[in-house]
Amino acid sequence: MVAHGSRAAAANQAHRELAAALDQVVAPSVVGAFMELAEPSVGDAIATAAREGATTVAVLPYFLHPGRHQELDIPRLVADAAELFPDVSIGLLEAFGSDPAVVELLAAQVSRGLPES
Repeated sequence: MVAHGSRAAAANQAHRELAAALDQVVAPSVVGAFMELAEPSVGDAIATAAREGATTVAVLPYFLHPGRHQELDIPRLVADAAELFPDVSIGLLEAFGSDPAVVELLAAQVSRGLPES
């Protein structure tokens, strides 16, 4: 699960914790990775998974809106990793923000936060 990365250590730690929580509810495993400013990098996370025996790696961009990283950088990193590890199926998932369920999640949050009338 790829986030941008931040100079704020707490933001990077929050991403790692979210990845760890997701890891508890999906199989086989989830690792928090970063485009920049934090470790592990996307390439390092994919390489670690491949070296540990993964035969399939799915890269989930944890971005709300399209931008340079989502449109160009992450696909390039996935393609580079696919060349380095030809025996591993490495796929790029749709970004988190493109999922229609995000609207439902936000609607539920708004509903819970509305004052009672």
